[in-house]
Amino acid sequence: MHPRNPATSRFRWLVLTAFLLGVAAGGWYVFGRSQPAIGRDANPGGNGDTAVRVEVAAPKLGGIDRICVQPGTIEPFESADLYAKVSGFLLERRVDIGSHVKEGDVLAKISVPEYEKQVEKDTAEVRRAEAKVVQMKAAVQSAEADLRSATALVALSQAEQKSKTSYRSYRQKQRERIKGLFAQQAIDAKLVDEQEDQYEAAFSAELAAGEAVNAAKQKEAAARSKVDQAKADEKYADAEVAVAKAMLDKSTVLLGYTLIKSPYTGVVTHRNFNRGDFIRSADAGGERVPLLSVERTETMRVIVQVPDRDVPYVNVGDPAVIEIDALPGTVLQTTSAHNVEVSRTSDSEDPHTRTMRTEIDVLNPEGKLRRGMYGNVTLMLNVGATNAVRVPSGAIVKRGDAGKGAVRVVRDGHIATVPVTVGTDNGVEAEVLKGLTTADKVVVRTTTTVEDGAAVTTSEAKPQAAGH
Repeated sequence: MHPRNPATSRFRWLVLTAFLLGVAAGGWYVFGRSQPAIGRDANPGGNGDTAVRVEVAAPKLGGIDRICVQPGTIEPFESADLYAKVSGFLLERRVDIGSHVKEGDVLAKISVPEYEKQVEKDTAEVRRAEAKVVQMKAAVQSAEADLRSATALVALSQAEQKSKTSYRSYRQKQRERIKGLFAQQAIDAKLVDEQEDQYEAAFSAELAAGEAVNAAKQKEAAARSKVDQAKADEKYADAEVAVAKAMLDKSTVLLGYTLIKSPYTGVVTHRNFNRGDFIRSADAGGERVPLLSVERTETMRVIVQVPDRDVPYVNVGDPAVIEIDALPGTVLQTTSAHNVEVSRTSDSEDPHTRTMRTEIDVLNPEGKLRRGMYGNVTLMLNVGATNAVRVPSGAIVKRGDAGKGAVRVVRDGHIATVPVTVGTDNGVEAEVLKGLTTADKVVVRTTTTVEDGAAVTTSEAKPQAAGH
């Protein structure tokens, strides 16, 4: 008996195994061909491939409105801490926290007796200065009367001088005529002597009249000087009145600092002192503590910090929706006849937070809005394109520059990739400006990789919540 070859035995086992596997495969093939198609969809294309199920969504008509939703905080339209300008004891405090006040109302009074006395003194100084003005006016009138009298005396003296000059001229002519007669020995020498005496008397009277005129003119000049002096004194007295009134105004202003008044209509929100407390002037150094704090509340500001990505789109007049957590359902009104809208922006970003302060003014006629309340503010920045459609953001399968992109659609039971132009994308929905219509079926999700042209079956995708 020959020994068994191990290599030959191994070969025989391999042949037997291959034969059995072939028989099994043939039987499975025959069995499979004899069974009806189960779980296979008819292929419209007739290529025999199994159709893949995909989820689709119909594009929605209308573009995406660009909105910005951020927390908003309510602040008063104006607020002021009221400090003392002068030091003294708090004599009166007419309000407390929560008191509603009007512009100009006296809220508190500080006692500073020396200021009151200074006002009394300055008032008396004004009266004294005004009395002196009256005296100076009377002095001017008296000096002007003296001047008129002196002027009249000058005129009278000049008239007298003219008369004396005429008489002296007459006596001179008479003397010359008598001398002529005496030379002809027609008259006695005694008559000549008489004419000489009369001429000398007339000449002396003329000289005296001239002196009287000079004296009258000097008196007139003196009277005019007195008038000028009196008028100067009157102006000086007027200036003293002005100085006295300025001092009175100053002391009155200082006394006015003892009254703490409301700068506007609103409500008192803080109170830090009581009657009898010593109040230190705000400019006296040391810690500054306000007496009271007042807020203007008939109009309030809603403050929103807009993030950097939305800053370029914010403009004054943009519509806004404000929802205050503490006042659900409350409809806020603005100071204008329009809907709630952006009133102003800082036009600058905070370098630390990269946000821009945006303010919305709202009316507060019932006083329900309080400082520190908060809520959500929705700013309507841009209206979406009316001729665009919206699809789920996940439907955009390709993205490029200038809004270029692509989506996959199902047309005639086959999948296809189509180019589109993408606009705004808020992370939930994307705005498609060109390339799709509402009649298309956009592929949102597939269970496996599907090539273009493959047959697919569709099911509606579940709608997603709208984003911002």
